[in-house]
Amino acid sequence: MFKSRFLLSVGFLFVALTSVYSQKQMLYTQPAAGLEGVFVNSDEVFQIHVQSVETNAIELKAEIEGETFETVLLDTYIENGLWVIRTKRAPGFQKIDDKLAAHKVLSVVLNIEIPKNRAFWVDSSLASVELTGLFKYINLNLSGGDCKLNAFRGSGIVNTLRGSIEVETEDNQIEAVTRHGRLQVANNAYGSQHLNLKSVDGDIRVTQSE
Repeated sequence: MFKSRFLLSVGFLFVALTSVYSQKQMLYTQPAAGLEGVFVNSDEVFQIHVQSVETNAIELKAEIEGETFETVLLDTYIENGLWVIRTKRAPGFQKIDDKLAAHKVLSVVLNIEIPKNRAFWVDSSLASVELTGLFKYINLNLSGGDCKLNAFRGSGIVNTLRGSIEVETEDNQIEAVTRHGRLQVANNAYGSQHLNLKSVDGDIRVTQSE
């Protein structure tokens, strides 16, 4: 009897949650000719996944879910040679009282494909960033989120406040500093590329393939 009631309760909870939290997806494509790269500038994005691939266009897939998902819009435009991606609210949206907002769930996830050997910038107090592939230059400024670079080739700067930094690279000179975290860094003093990694509270780990 207890087991059947428990399963019934779990099933009811699942239905309730799926009915409350809905999702929308958006797809954007931007020709890459003449562009140096992409700049994501938003404090509402939760995760950013980026792959550099053989392509002539930048593709952005956005997944937005939560109680206020319908009010979230993406604002994209070209500025200083970069395709800028920002979030904004729909006209008429009224900001919820801060005490109530803490209980509202909103998740914005960006999946981006970018041509190889382009620049990628992020400025966000929330987002965690995962990059894979060849980039000309990166500049990532994160507060609460982590940074992970997979099979990474390129130069750039990564700054985090609380988030950890994990890098898998090759032929890269590494400068790494963390104030309160742990360092585990493999450095190539004669590498042709250069990464500057800094964190206040996060750990920094770098591995390099031969």
